[in-house]
Amino acid sequence: MRSLPRFGGLGLGLGLLALAIAGGRADALGTPDLLRIHLLWTNDLHGHIAPEEARFMNPEFPPPLGGAASAAGYIKRVRAEAAAAGEAVLLVDVGDMFQGTPIGNKTKGEAVIAYFNEIGYDFAVPGNHDFDFGREVAEARAKQSEFPWVAANLVETATGEVVPWCVPTLMLDVQGVKIGVIGIITPGTKVMSFPENIAGLDFLPMAPTIARYRDALRAQGADLIFLGIHEGLPFDPAEGWRRIAGSEQTDAEGEIAAGYGANYSGGGENLMELMNRVPGVDIAVGGHTHRGYQEPWIDPVHHTLCFESFGNGSSLGHAILIVDRATRQLVGWEPSHDQGTLVTLFEDEILPDTSVTALIAPYREQTERELARVVGESAVPLPRGSAGASVMGNLVTDAMRERFDADFSFQNLGGLRADLPAGAITAGDVFSVLPFGNELVVVEMDGRMVRRVLERKVTGTSGGLCVSGVRMEYDPERPDWDRVVTLEVAGEPWQPDRIYKVVTTNFLLEGNSGLDFLTAVPAEAVMPTQVRIEEALEWYLAANSPVRPRIDDRWLEAPGKAQAPYLQVDYLP
Repeated sequence: MRSLPRFGGLGLGLGLLALAIAGGRADALGTPDLLRIHLLWTNDLHGHIAPEEARFMNPEFPPPLGGAASAAGYIKRVRAEAAAAGEAVLLVDVGDMFQGTPIGNKTKGEAVIAYFNEIGYDFAVPGNHDFDFGREVAEARAKQSEFPWVAANLVETATGEVVPWCVPTLMLDVQGVKIGVIGIITPGTKVMSFPENIAGLDFLPMAPTIARYRDALRAQGADLIFLGIHEGLPFDPAEGWRRIAGSEQTDAEGEIAAGYGANYSGGGENLMELMNRVPGVDIAVGGHTHRGYQEPWIDPVHHTLCFESFGNGSSLGHAILIVDRATRQLVGWEPSHDQGTLVTLFEDEILPDTSVTALIAPYREQTERELARVVGESAVPLPRGSAGASVMGNLVTDAMRERFDADFSFQNLGGLRADLPAGAITAGDVFSVLPFGNELVVVEMDGRMVRRVLERKVTGTSGGLCVSGVRMEYDPERPDWDRVVTLEVAGEPWQPDRIYKVVTTNFLLEGNSGLDFLTAVPAEAVMPTQVRIEEALEWYLAANSPVRPRIDDRWLEAPGKAQAPYLQVDYLP
């Protein structure tokens, strides 16, 4: 396959989109010999179809995102302008469609699929989180869909056949160009889902499944192979490629165990590794890792274009594929605007589509009723306070630790977004405290890493950390990274070589809140739980109401106190 130029230099902002796709341009891309296909995609939407504030951009003054209505406005505009120019449009989703927000969870995905039907997706690939409510719900959502779900490696254990509510492949005819589509769900679903949610299902290895159906589609006359896959690109593309250049396949299926920092996905090979090893795929759209790429990663050997967005409804992917009509081969790509391929769905820049706003309104009203459900009670007010003296932080981290019978749990104070008064606590109250939907992860950490987490949060003027399972005193006058003067974990003095069972959030494990060194935790030490932090808190409230959290001795300043001898060891790498 020839190399794939970007055809750059277009500098297309959203306001110039009409000019870009209106046709009749003087350059080579405007000739009738080339077909321009507008590829629009979503991944890891996680139910974010309602308008919301982009707190991840600015927690204090978050810009508004328009959700599904703004996405629909953009999609309809692209379709209209492409049709006028004689160009084509494909709209696809690659999994984790509905779990993660009140409207997604409370409707068990029905609201999201209703929107997908309204705007007219061409196909979708299921993701691991689409089984969070059980396989019956996933099947119901597939049957609700007015478009096919594609998953070649999702099979019934009893028969080895693809589940009847999915198809393994599609053959799309796009203005005479035959595009063979293969869908793949991460095999990591086997370990990331509760067994009862995927009972009777198996998830076949990715590489041999792709190769098998690639060959079958080529035999059926496919000009191009399109891979929709719920497996993603690495967080750091440079490090991801360095790992490929120095890696060797170590088992029969070639599933490379990826380290957490650069390549973590939970399913073995990430998309970069997979496309480097499996030739013959022209375009791949991935998800699962929530790592947005403004430009596609292009494999230097097989030239596969690999796309992914950040997910959570913050953006819509849009790239233009250039196909030679005579040879029906992919010869290049264009960005959709001057920054690349990801279109941030700012509500004040992309006007919401009124029909979609009306469509999801009843679901939003239903969700609001669900959020009024009482889930527990507190005998005392629940202020956030400061990290070392947070009643709310103590409650949340106690819930995290007890949910998984762990030794230690920690949560950043900034992740707690509201105070609550004493009295009844509703599901909406819980959501107001924990709105980000972060997933809890269980991590095996040695004592050195545990201490490093704690010491990092008392360095300089750092405000500390919300914790459970530890009793710690520190002297803020001591040097950074040596301020802890007493430390008990799981009721015993800290031991540098002991392996502790620790619970935290995926947000912190990804190196946020100053804990960048946590990205070095190896993948084999991490167990994703598929339990969100707010679910753990609701579970704890149901079991312990009325709760009476208090400020205790888990995190104390002790100026001038002598450091315990067992802490006088070198624990830093």
